Amino acid sequence: MPPLRLRPIAGARRGPDLSFTGPRVRIGRSRDNDVILPERTTPESSGHHAEALLDSSGTWSIVDLASSNGTKLNGVPVGRHEIKTGDRLAFGDEQFIVSVGPSWRGGGWIAGLVAIVLGAVVATAVWRGRARSPFEEVAGTAPRSVFAIVIEEGGRRSFVGTAFAVDADGLLATNAHIVGALRNRGALPASPGGNRALAVQSDSYDAREIVSASTHPSWRDGSIRSDVAVLRISSGPKLVPLRLAGAEAIAALRRGTPLAAFGFPAVSTDPLRPRGRLSVDVVGDVRGDYVEVGLGIAPGTSGSPVFDSNGTVIAIVVGGDFVDAPTGTRPTGSAANWAIRISAFGELLAAGH
Repeated sequence: MPPLRLRPIAGARRGPDLSFTGPRVRIGRSRDNDVILPERTTPESSGHHAEALLDSSGTWSIVDLASSNGTKLNGVPVGRHEIKTGDRLAFGDEQFIVSVGPSWRGGGWIAGLVAIVLGAVVATAVWRGRARSPFEEVAGTAPRSVFAIVIEEGGRRSFVGTAFAVDADGLLATNAHIVGALRNRGALPASPGGNRALAVQSDSYDAREIVSASTHPSWRDGSIRSDVAVLRISSGPKLVPLRLAGAEAIAALRRGTPLAAFGFPAVSTDPLRPRGRLSVDVVGDVRGDYVEVGLGIAPGTSGSPVFDSNGTVIAIVVGGDFVDAPTGTRPTGSAANWAIRISAFGELLAAGH
């Protein structure tokens, strides 16, 4: 398969040519990328900006990862496009020129070509002598889409649970019992000078007010049946929605199916600066609409998205094996933690909520 080479030609990044053998090369400002872009006071690139992919035919393509300022190929913004020798890639101020094949010969086309480069390479997994986990990509991208749900009162915040984006215009999925907690504490709807409910994005700490909520019509307080809800947050920058699994993937859930969850354990979450935690496990059992999992579920992770190995959301965390005790919440020892299949949330949306 032809290697991909990227030559920095503009911006703060300097150094030797970068060479990758595929199948994936990721690029952005975050330290988990294969090509790390420089940090700036006002960055024009995203933490996970783009990736280059090598397919089985030997063709390289560039894919923009919903970046803030887009990825440009030969000066034109693209979502996904084939790249060839001599193409220019641009990511903010950082620009690269592309070569596909064994060498950089042919210097005539190098001069004057500008590029923005992408992506992070799975080939580094080979260099590190280990197989890449299917959930490493989830760990890198989930923080853009997962939110801590908090209540703000008098400038102080208290943590409630987890939610995640399901469209770009401010719609979040969570548990109905989280909405119940917000209402019981007078944060939803917000009252003048009183409590208000906020959704705080993982890692970036950007906060948006929750302006409305709807719960599944079949949900009852204290039950995990149909324990799903939708939140609407105030207007602002476009969100990065997570992909929801289809009926076929949901039906394929079996004991032993690998899963991962990304959410906020209350005991270790700062409501001002929340950082989500990734946990990985397998399906212990499937019972109707419910999936029994380990996933390190703890108070606060309710509403967390549960991912399959394809990175799609297949379920939502609804409850764990913990109970209230005089000394605080504690596990019962059953290790029976539960998530509800994402199809229950689809029912809520279909009902017009």
